[in-house]
Amino acid sequence: MKILPLVLSGALLLGPLFRSHGQVGPALDMTLMTGWTGGAAVQYDLEKRAAAAKGGNAVSAKAAPSYSYRPSPAMREQTVERAVEQLKPTNPTGASALASVFGPGKYDYDQTYAEIIKGTGLRATDAADAMACYLLMGYAIVHNLQDDKAIGPPLARGVRAQVANILAQNPNFKPDDPLAAAKFGEELKLQTVILQGGWQSAVKQKAYPAYRNTVAQNFRTGFGLDLSQLKLTTQGFAKR
Repeated sequence: MKILPLVLSGALLLGPLFRSHGQVGPALDMTLMTGWTGGAAVQYDLEKRAAAAKGGNAVSAKAAPSYSYRPSPAMREQTVERAVEQLKPTNPTGASALASVFGPGKYDYDQTYAEIIKGTGLRATDAADAMACYLLMGYAIVHNLQDDKAIGPPLARGVRAQVANILAQNPNFKPDDPLAAAKFGEELKLQTVILQGGWQSAVKQKAYPAYRNTVAQNFRTGFGLDLSQLKLTTQGFAKR
């Protein structure tokens, strides 16, 4: 994953999202994130995968459940509308910027997302893939990975399998619920594009270190993940 040139003007317009209140990241229903918050399930999964790798038994990505859905333009418009409404109370300027870039008749975030996942093997129609991409974008920002070949299919598949296994532990989020998967997946796709746009804007404005720190703090607070202390393996995230 690297900084893409596709939405530079949009990224600069989204500046208020990153300068006001330090807000970077999704306004997700955190009950869907049970198992990530606090990092307990993540740590368990990391240890399980490390033990499997040490014993020569890789955790198969093929065994991970599917969270597929069918996206649509209307669904993406609704995703942007929800994000704008959720942002208005705390960051009205950022909400306005978000609507001006991705609102009805404006830029379709799915186009940029398609470029972001190109070469990773991740799909644009699966919620677990979307969450994996969001986490990988955070990782790429924190580690400043601008080489688009740095995260290839084996690494992306490992994170996707890790994500799917942890989502499967949440009784409120079932693989056979395409509506829930669609809402969750599209929210994460939009937020991945916003993260990437912020990265692009920060580099352009020579503010990358501050942006990196903000993103790292948001992942520590929201997910209990210190991305600076993690590395990517074919089994997913692991401790450095």
